[in-house]
Amino acid sequence: MPLEIKWLDGKVFEIDKVTDIRQAAAMRAGGQGDRYTVCIRGKQSYLFFERSGALSGNNLGRWFVESKSV
Repeated sequence: MPLEIKWLDGKVFEIDKVTDIRQAAAMRAGGQGDRYTVCIRGKQSYLFFERSGALSGNNLGRWFVESKSV
């Protein structure tokens, strides 16, 4: 279960709670996998886990968030 999100600039955001897990596509990023609905500082956000094709090994997949449109 994810505990925090660390941005490229080093900022860390603790995940307050996970409210839902379901299979879903990341429309902007183009990935497919598990979408975690999380609360961070009282705001809802989505965190995605995309599984790799490997059945074993050190890299079972990748975690990512979609960036906000500006």
